[in-house]
Amino acid sequence: MNRIVCLSLILSLCGFAASAQKNQLTGSVADSSSKELMEMATVTVQDNKDSSLLTYTLTDKKGGFKLTGLPADKTLRLLISYTGYRTFVRILPPGHPADLGKIFLAPSAHELNTVVIEGDRPPIAIRKDTIEFNASAFKTRTNAMVEDLLKKLPGVDIDDEGNITVNGKKVTRVLVEGREFFGNDPKLATKNLPAAIVDKVQVMDTKTRQEAKLGVEKDGEDRTLNVTLKADKKKGLFGRVSAGGGTDDRFELAGMVSGFDGPRQLSVLASSNNLNKIGFSQGEMGAVAEKKAGGMSISISDNGAFSMNGISFGSGGDGIRTATMAGYNYNDQWNKKHNVNNSYFFNNTDSRYRTLRNTQYNDGRQTRSNREGTGRNANHRLNFGLETQLDSVTMLSFNPSFDYAETSTRANGLDTTWSDGSLLNHNTTRNRNSSTRTNFSSNLNISRQLKKKGRSIALGFSNNNSNQDGYAFNYSERGFYENGIADSSAITDQRNTSTNTNENYEVVLKYTEPISKTWRVTAGYGFQYSQSRSDRQTYNYDEVEKGYTDLDPLYTNKFKTVFTSQNPQLSFNHSGKAWTANIGGSVYLNVLDNYSYTTRTGFRQYQTNIAPSSRLAYRNKKNGNWYLSYFGNMQQPSIDQLQPLKDNSNTLNERIGNPDLKPAFTQRISFGFNQFSPTGIGVFSSIGYSPTMNRITTVIKARPDGSQQTRFVNTNGFYNLNANATLSKSKKAKDYQWRAMLFLNAYGGRNINFSNINNPKGDTTIRRIETFSMNFSVGAHGTYAYKELLEFTLNYRPSFFVTKYPQGVTTQGNYIQHRATLGSTVYWPRNFAWENDINYVYNTRITPGFRKGVAMWHMGLEYSFLKSKRAQVKIYAYDLLKQSTSVRRNVSEFSIDDVQTEIVDQYYMLTLTYNISVFGAKAKTGNRRVDGGRFFIF
Repeated sequence: MNRIVCLSLILSLCGFAASAQKNQLTGSVADSSSKELMEMATVTVQDNKDSSLLTYTLTDKKGGFKLTGLPADKTLRLLISYTGYRTFVRILPPGHPADLGKIFLAPSAHELNTVVIEGDRPPIAIRKDTIEFNASAFKTRTNAMVEDLLKKLPGVDIDDEGNITVNGKKVTRVLVEGREFFGNDPKLATKNLPAAIVDKVQVMDTKTRQEAKLGVEKDGEDRTLNVTLKADKKKGLFGRVSAGGGTDDRFELAGMVSGFDGPRQLSVLASSNNLNKIGFSQGEMGAVAEKKAGGMSISISDNGAFSMNGISFGSGGDGIRTATMAGYNYNDQWNKKHNVNNSYFFNNTDSRYRTLRNTQYNDGRQTRSNREGTGRNANHRLNFGLETQLDSVTMLSFNPSFDYAETSTRANGLDTTWSDGSLLNHNTTRNRNSSTRTNFSSNLNISRQLKKKGRSIALGFSNNNSNQDGYAFNYSERGFYENGIADSSAITDQRNTSTNTNENYEVVLKYTEPISKTWRVTAGYGFQYSQSRSDRQTYNYDEVEKGYTDLDPLYTNKFKTVFTSQNPQLSFNHSGKAWTANIGGSVYLNVLDNYSYTTRTGFRQYQTNIAPSSRLAYRNKKNGNWYLSYFGNMQQPSIDQLQPLKDNSNTLNERIGNPDLKPAFTQRISFGFNQFSPTGIGVFSSIGYSPTMNRITTVIKARPDGSQQTRFVNTNGFYNLNANATLSKSKKAKDYQWRAMLFLNAYGGRNINFSNINNPKGDTTIRRIETFSMNFSVGAHGTYAYKELLEFTLNYRPSFFVTKYPQGVTTQGNYIQHRATLGSTVYWPRNFAWENDINYVYNTRITPGFRKGVAMWHMGLEYSFLKSKRAQVKIYAYDLLKQSTSVRRNVSEFSIDDVQTEIVDQYYMLTLTYNISVFGAKAKTGNRRVDGGRFFIF
């Protein structure tokens, strides 16, 4: 590590020394005919020797520009561009005058046979709401990916997880030749496409096709990147295959191949590993997000389950998983009017886990649990997409999707509950379940532009139909004690079958009428119908019949819920260059019917919700904007929360639904301000407040024997608060680039539950428990890169968690967590890449007896060989210090919960990767990145 730090300092000093003598350029731009000064012209300066970009700016209202920090000892190339005008080019030798005076641009002749000279293409061009980067003006490593190219572009930032922002605005879509690449995840294109095939990168506001056709101006809060390919690179094949093996029988296999042939795109992928990741991250070096998650390449829920593109991977819970997946994605254009898409994904995950849990309740009870089990989850998803231009003014899109899943689990457990040192109960459990689920969903939309400009009508239909069948065996042997002496016992030996069906249909009709050049009104009507049925039959084991033949009515129920909603809508929309506004609202007229076939009882609820919505946004010409928004939405209770059926999957914690539940209604108001300057300084801030009416919460009743029951009710008083602020500064020069960020985040809110757990002994009264929590964190982030030799990243974030419980609650929810990461990549000597990643976490709330500070150090060394560096061999070490921990502590208003789980610990792995790259008639440079062989990160 000392070598890395010293080398970083030396290279930094060299970079600063080389740029010590700086010049500046000033001037103004005007029309050669009218002599009028021109605002928003793009002024760029390149190194004349290799055409690499040095800096750029836009002219102000008076047509003026000022460029600083230019090298004094180099010949420069000045380019000035403006839509509809010829690009102005001037060579500036050392000693050139600082003030260039007034520069005149001549209108473009737009001749059909005009030859565009590559060298005269400006690195950056502004065309209305689109920023266009000329990829050839930004030098990247021979085998770089699109992500590496984006890092070179002014105003573009990519964080450790691969999320992209342009001038502070989040990129939500990445298109290739105007089409989505392998679904809607922006990272798939940026981490898979070689930079060498890119011609231009275009940045624009995210719009639907309908909005684009109507000329609707957006507020610019999210952006779309479109990658266009070089003419000779639109037909080709690229990808990579990889295989690795390591200690403790660790392995990973993965491959992905993509091909282009004009508008036709086809990608095929497959992977398998037992590293607790979904694959396509070949080698963790260079994938910081994975390392933080212990090898995971995607986000993970609290219970260990994870998903990709809507597909669930793993059966949930902690443990070790072996994941296998395969799939393909196909895009094409037929007759220039029909865009089609088809994709298929399959995955199979086998998992095993072992969990130890110790829970201390505020009423003095203590529960110790030991669980172990296995699980299997297999998923299939088939998607189709069609977008067709029926005529010049009518567009139709249809997107059906089919899913099929199989899940099975086995688990054994032992629970014991104590109070004041005396045993209250013990519970030995054996559980086994299996289920299958099918789901069909679709979206059909048709829109038509009418004769008057801006007038349109649109009709949308969507459905979601699912069916789940399953069975479960539930065995529980319980013993109860009085003053530590055995008092009674009970055995539950049941088999249950369940069938759940859900149907949801929604139709929305909208009509838009322009009332001025910038204002339009939209009136709409929506109708939703949904029906859910649940049929659960539970049978006890009959010793006489030697089978599960004794129907248990207490845990048997057949239940149906029907929800209908009518939703008239009205909104006024303003679409201007600086201001955008959407002011309107909806009325929800809801009817909820619940019926139990078992008890032959039912009832109906009527509810009316008024949901006003508005958004005001202002965007100035200096990359600054603010917005103010308000909206409301409903959340329907699930059928499990509604049906009055006891669920004894955990016999010491029964759950029962409440058919009287109402839909919850959440409102949110937020304000944000962003400012980004061409000099690289950015300020981003936002605040928000979100209250919920009729929030669905829990009532937990503790019993004297140590068991408890949970049911659901509606309550008011719940809300969330949030505030964020970030200050950033970045600099991109020819030989180096750096970025520094300071940020502040605050989250808070009030949560409400009902329970008797916190009562004095013997008091069984259910009381309302209000908890206020606050999470406050500050932090700093910095990156530095020197040429193609060194990349360095440093992060530090202390977080303060404060929780205020009501009087009588003994748990303490206050703690501090420090998180620091240090990453470095050295591309030396030639053909080698050496990466280190250190992640240190210090948590004051860790379980007593375990270290509060944990340092995870991962290291990788890679060597590239063969022609054009097509192959790489690497050795990777996960958790060099062997400090990975599986212990966590959760504190709530009811208890302190300490959990210890089985995880993937230290391993070493050797991986071989081969890159495929064929474009046109012959093979080109292998499309890999030296810093690791990763190629598919989610």
